[in-house]
Amino acid sequence: MPNRVNVDQLLIDLPQAARRAGFKVATYGMITGLPLYGFIRRSTKRASTPLRIYISAGIHGDEPAGTLVLLELLCSDALPHQHDYFLCPLMNPTGLAAGTRENIAGIDLNRDYTDFRSTEIAAHRDWIHAHIHRLDLALHLHEDWEATGFYLYELNFDDRPHRVPEILHAANTHLPIEAARRIDGHPARGGVIRPKRLPEIPEGLPEAIYFKQHFGGINHTFETPSAIELKRRIAAQKDAVRAAIP
Repeated sequence: MPNRVNVDQLLIDLPQAARRAGFKVATYGMITGLPLYGFIRRSTKRASTPLRIYISAGIHGDEPAGTLVLLELLCSDALPHQHDYFLCPLMNPTGLAAGTRENIAGIDLNRDYTDFRSTEIAAHRDWIHAHIHRLDLALHLHEDWEATGFYLYELNFDDRPHRVPEILHAANTHLPIEAARRIDGHPARGGVIRPKRLPEIPEGLPEAIYFKQHFGGINHTFETPSAIELKRRIAAQKDAVRAAIP
């Protein structure tokens, strides 16, 4: 399956594109000699109140589209400048290099926000708490090998205004919307999973739940079907990200 990417080249291209788009680039950790990047850009249009927006990708190494989406958004400087951004574009470089969900030590990084066993997530925790105090919006870019269409998982318990219809419409220009009524054991409707409370995950907290607990705001996890052509998945996620940001 043509999902493998050149990780070494990505680790060169990502910080170069981020700097050109006005982001400050930090290396918040290293894993087997590969950098873990965090990018920050503050609003340059202070006339309005900026939203605080976090976007992450690549926490699972067999889900490459999200990282490539962020690279394209940075290369085209497509993120609106009136907001504050915190980006983690490639959280599992050893997994991406190997094409595996887990990291090189066999740890699912998206279940490691309870025990922080991995180098990657312990370093990520320290970086985010040093730079983020609260968020308005967090986007976590994922893929699902079992899905047949785009769907999203929303954590939004205080009925904040959201842009879910716009997100689904944007993604649907490239991919079908997932029609399943249950996804990963969760009730779903029209491509949306929307629990009424934080679910319990016995095997360990995922990033989205940890972020909701500590930083608030709306959390969206975007999922594209990994069996579909990579180019279409990138296009769907990219337009979904842009639709999520007012």
